[in-house]
Amino acid sequence: MADEEAEECTFRWKIENISHCWWLRSTEEIVSPSFIADGLEGTKWSLSLYPRGCTDAHSIGFYLNRERDGDRPNAIEVYYKLAFLDKDGLIVKERTSLKSSFKEKDTRGFPKYDDQDTVFVTRRGEYLPEDTLTVQCTLWNREKTPVKPRYIYARTVFRVNRRYVEWKIDKIGTLKSAHIKRYKDNLISFDLIFNEQKIDELKLDGISFDDSLKYISCRALVLDSDGKKENCGFQVYFPNHLTNKNLSFNLKSLKMMMENKSRYLPDDVLSFEFIFSTVQCSSCQKNSFKFECEPCVGIEKSPHMTVLIDDLKSMYNDALFTDTVLRTPTHEFPVHKAILSARSPVFNRMFSTDMMENNNGCVEITDFEDDTVHRMLLYMYTDSLKDLELEGADELYKIAEKYDIPSLKSSCSYFLKENLYQTNACGVLFLADQHNDVDLKIAAQKYIISQSDQFFESQEWEDFMSAHLKLAADVMLKKICPGRIWQ
Repeated sequence: MADEEAEECTFRWKIENISHCWWLRSTEEIVSPSFIADGLEGTKWSLSLYPRGCTDAHSIGFYLNRERDGDRPNAIEVYYKLAFLDKDGLIVKERTSLKSSFKEKDTRGFPKYDDQDTVFVTRRGEYLPEDTLTVQCTLWNREKTPVKPRYIYARTVFRVNRRYVEWKIDKIGTLKSAHIKRYKDNLISFDLIFNEQKIDELKLDGISFDDSLKYISCRALVLDSDGKKENCGFQVYFPNHLTNKNLSFNLKSLKMMMENKSRYLPDDVLSFEFIFSTVQCSSCQKNSFKFECEPCVGIEKSPHMTVLIDDLKSMYNDALFTDTVLRTPTHEFPVHKAILSARSPVFNRMFSTDMMENNNGCVEITDFEDDTVHRMLLYMYTDSLKDLELEGADELYKIAEKYDIPSLKSSCSYFLKENLYQTNACGVLFLADQHNDVDLKIAAQKYIISQSDQFFESQEWEDFMSAHLKLAADVMLKKICPGRIWQ
């Protein structure tokens, strides 16, 4: 009779933007989404990571937790292995435990799993590619090596949002009472209060904030007569500070600046720019079969899939056996007809019919920059988007529309919805309208309406009204009549 195979569950967890967890105190943890090990009697587990230390201030603590799981066994014996992985999914650090018995709510692990300085400083590039720590837990129930692992994936994201608020205070020399600037969006709202009688201090009053926020930072800058910006204050607020509802913000050097009126008070106007940064923490999970969370840019692949993607990426980068070229005015991209045809119906038609592009062995692209074409091709070969920036997301969205690559268009749309600011919201609204993207259009409209107090007074809105009056009118009508359904 053959030996019974060991049952294994491998849980891989990515923590993105992990540098922004610096606000954690020693002994505070980041907890992964829970996962269920079906092959281990359906027991429920999670991981805990202590980036700032658990029992030692210079070490990283790493633990496996058994969660409450109802009618499952009171105790289960398992082997487990905890690992840190590099960008290719290879093990950088690994520690294995002997067979351990876990009851519900039991925790086992390593209080000194790895050295903080090693992970965050000396070997940062290896441990934290793109500021992402990838950790892995493997569970199994017998001494022999498992042969049929089942992978479960999850990620936790410390999402950083920045908001830019301009504030011009006219006739500063004759200001008799406090000047108030109101700010509100979907995460935080407050009043900025400036009083000339106490010019070295700003008040943040009536604060309300979303429970998902981990901290809020505020940087204040003063604009001089040449439009140059000078820092005049920085402050970080944590949720326990924000419950006070009334906070002070020190404006260093402002008194000295105001004495130089010709430079800092042209036409008796004091011009501020505030940069508010908020950090949220959100998690999602993907198992081997079903994904029920938001679309993720570059969802984690299994180790075998990672190898395949790396091979396809090498085919593109090294131009191995290419059979056609995409040509921009300044660059040529050797590519494979089969790959492009499989990913895009537009390219498929080009290469399977008697079209000029097929006959000439070249596809001319004159309406997009080299970087946009390169990013599209990388996505077509690897199904991954990395380091996507606001400056390029709209162009990538357009090229995905042109060549009918729905998954790329959807990923760009999601990215734009998650990164709306005063400086780009009007452009995103116009983009969505041009391409009939209803979800993106609604998201942009909602953002503008949520910021209407300052948005409708901005130069961006004035320019947008001049260029796209109907779109601007639609937004204002939704603001005035929020309950009405507009066609």
